[in-house]
Amino acid sequence: MTFPVRQVGAVLLALLVPLVLAACDEGKGGSDHSKDSLSSKQLCTGVLSADAGQAIESVSGVKKFSQLYSEGDLQDVAKSIVAAYSTSADAWAKDHTLCEVYTVQSGAAFDLEIAYSLAEEKNVAAGGEDPEFTKYKIGRKALVKADKAVLYNECTSKKLSGSESSPAIIRGELNYRTEPEGNPQKVRENSLTILNSASLALAKNLGCEKNGRLVAKPALTPAS
Repeated sequence: MTFPVRQVGAVLLALLVPLVLAACDEGKGGSDHSKDSLSSKQLCTGVLSADAGQAIESVSGVKKFSQLYSEGDLQDVAKSIVAAYSTSADAWAKDHTLCEVYTVQSGAAFDLEIAYSLAEEKNVAAGGEDPEFTKYKIGRKALVKADKAVLYNECTSKKLSGSESSPAIIRGELNYRTEPEGNPQKVRENSLTILNSASLALAKNLGCEKNGRLVAKPALTPAS
């Protein structure tokens, strides 16, 4: 049985269109999308400082990365923080992920995630943190151990209604999937350098007064 050329073209088109549409839908189906072979300067939508990029290279031992964006870019995270601040404190603890970074080289996986949420004053002031944490004089409070860093900073901004009388407290958290190798003190300092850089970028995006008291090159001095 033979088909005219025009009819054959129509048949092929009918077969190809669903496949193309399915591929497009698959690309839009998840909130995450991957980016491969990125330099440290490109990670977390390019908001990290040169020092933070070098810190990621140091703690990972590589110079090329892959990445998953969970919520978009820094502006999307800032919008999520603003929206959460306007609701009850019950919703504040939700994490808003800025980026997930990973690489696989010689069978060794490196995974890093940076996420943000709002915190209540009582939680920041509470003592009795995990004794594995070392406290640093960065922002309102900074805590770091081998596989995690936490940084609190205050934010007074026109974008956060009510923060003029009671500053919002933003909690940044950096997590590694596995504990990085290397000198423990250097790993802690690298972790804080990365998280501080991302937190400073978020504070600027939110319009926090005095950038939430974060600076580009904090003194990495443990608190007494």
